[in-house]
Amino acid sequence: MHHFICIDSFKGCIGSEDAARAIERGIRHADPDATIDWSPVADGGEGTIDTLLANGFEKIEDATIDLAGRPIDVAYAQKGRIAVVEAATVCGLHLKRPEDEAFSVHTRGVGRLVRQVLATDVSDVFLALGGTATTDGGLGFLAELGADLLTETGAPISWQTNPLMETKHLQLPAVSVPLLVLADVTAPYAGEQGAAYVFGPQKGLTASEIVLLDGRLNEIGHRLHIDHVKGAGAAGGLGGAAYALGTSIESGAAFILRMIHARERIERADYVWTGEGRVDRQTAMGKLPAKVMALADQEDVPCIVLAGEVTERMEQAWICEAIHDPDEEKTLDPFVTKQRLAQRTEQIVRRLLAARDR
Repeated sequence: MHHFICIDSFKGCIGSEDAARAIERGIRHADPDATIDWSPVADGGEGTIDTLLANGFEKIEDATIDLAGRPIDVAYAQKGRIAVVEAATVCGLHLKRPEDEAFSVHTRGVGRLVRQVLATDVSDVFLALGGTATTDGGLGFLAELGADLLTETGAPISWQTNPLMETKHLQLPAVSVPLLVLADVTAPYAGEQGAAYVFGPQKGLTASEIVLLDGRLNEIGHRLHIDHVKGAGAAGGLGGAAYALGTSIESGAAFILRMIHARERIERADYVWTGEGRVDRQTAMGKLPAKVMALADQEDVPCIVLAGEVTERMEQAWICEAIHDPDEEKTLDPFVTKQRLAQRTEQIVRRLLAARDR
């Protein structure tokens, strides 16, 4: 049997490469004669740069500021005249310190980095969203790219709180920005499926803060005419802010899968393996496992989905299982997670072999 492994990271635990290698071990324990193909992957969120660096892109370093305005050195990926900036390297959840208020962190550093990259000799700049700790509607990003954020009296905002709360008048730059956006979800800018309500809890926002920010996202979304744009709610509204500058939004997962020639590799496989740390309703909103399942379904190849936790089974998955047994404590320990991932894989492959030999 030939297997293609295309699994996302288990965020806060193990990366995509570690997850793929654990599945590879499990397959080989059960079937030493199996052939295996794999690649690290990402969905436009955290891990996008690492995936591209493993597939022919060059690492470029630059300086900007983080989600709280502190100086930070980050890397972006470049191949020829194509550059890819990952928002999470600037304002990702992993960069949020205990003293940083979830309500006040911003995307100014992302805008600053993009502005600096655009000033170099590149023809296409892709902005990979996802994995951010911010919910500022992308207003920090807009400010760094030339937008004026003004208070009710017409004065520049003070940046003492979330810019969504201070900004009453917004003037976009006159010139469109040559940028392409890679979104990891299809969430709208505001509303029950939007940036604040869906992703706010995992970023540490309280229920009252989510209501406040969603109200402001709704108002800003109407003003920018982005309230019905799919992907506008990605990265706390950064997708919508970028769209307002004249950019287009495409699936980050689809972009990555094109870069690694996933369709061709799936065509050659007997089984495809994918997954992420938690499979839930967000998974179906454009996340990488959903895109892999769709490709596998189109090529009529069975797709196996593994996750640390499964709260909503994916319809296109042939098998969709959690790696932890019901009586086992869920954990973010990397060693235990890799061990259980390999064990669950081995169990599944033994079932496949037994079914084949009947």
